Amino acid sequence: MVLEAVRAIAAEPGERYNPLVLVGGAAVGKTHLLHGLGHALAEHGGPVACLSAPEFTGELIEAIDRDAVAAWRARYRRVTAFLLDDVHLIAGKDRTQEELFVLFNVLIESGRQLAFTSAAPPAGLTGVEARLRSRLEGGLVIELPPPDDPVRERVLARDLEAKLGAADPELASYLATRPADSIRAAQALLQHVLEAATARSVPPSVGLAREVLEAPAATAPATRRPAGRSSGIVPAGAAATRSREKMVWEWPVQGDRVIEEWR
Repeated sequence: MVLEAVRAIAAEPGERYNPLVLVGGAAVGKTHLLHGLGHALAEHGGPVACLSAPEFTGELIEAIDRDAVAAWRARYRRVTAFLLDDVHLIAGKDRTQEELFVLFNVLIESGRQLAFTSAAPPAGLTGVEARLRSRLEGGLVIELPPPDDPVRERVLARDLEAKLGAADPELASYLATRPADSIRAAQALLQHVLEAATARSVPPSVGLAREVLEAPAATAPATRRPAGRSSGIVPAGAAATRSREKMVWEWPVQGDRVIEEWR
C-alpha cells in the first residue's frame, strides 16, 4: 500500500494523497522512501524541496538572524513539491510550526505536493499545534512497517554482491531470518560475519555465520574481589559510640588532634 501511494503521487503530483505522511519507527526506510519520491517528483520539472525538520528550523533561525525571512519564505513558495523528514522534531518550536503552517496552506491551495515522515501518527504528536496536526491528518497517513524477511534478503544479497563481487543467496537468506527490527540491524549482522571471515582468513558462509551469531556467549570467569586492607583494629559496635567510657569527648591540646593537613 505504501508503494502504491508513492507511485500514484509520483505519477500525478498534487492530485492524490496530498499530503502524504509516512509513519514508522527508526530505520524502517522512511527517509529512503521520501528521498526516492523526491527524485521521482523532480523528473516532472521544477524545484523540489526535500530536507529534515532540524534543517528547516536551522534555515529559519539563520534567516531571522540575517533579517531575510521574506526571501527565505519566497524560496520555498516557489517549489513544486515540499518533502519534510522527521516532522515530529518540530515539537515545541513555535516559530517553526507557524512558518510551516503558513507554507503548508500556500502550497496545498496551489495544488503542489507535500509529503512528511514522522515517528508517530499526527494525532499523537505532542508539542505540535492542533491546527498543524489537523493539516497533516487531512491527507493519507500510512504506517511503514519494519522490513520483512524477503525485503531484508534482497537488501543483504545486494550488499553481499557489492562487497564480495558475487551474491550468496544462501547466506543472505539465513541472515534475513535472524532477529532484526530494521534493515540497518540486518546489515550490522552481515558486517559482523564479514569481519569474522576477514579475521579468520576464510570466505563468509552460512556455517561461519551460524558459528558467529548462534554461539553461546562465553561465560566470563568470576572475578575475585581483592580483600580490602585493614588496620587490624576491630571496629566498635554501634552501642560503643554511646559509651562515654570508650570515646574521647575532650582533648586538651588542639594540635594533637590534627592527623593530616588538608590542602
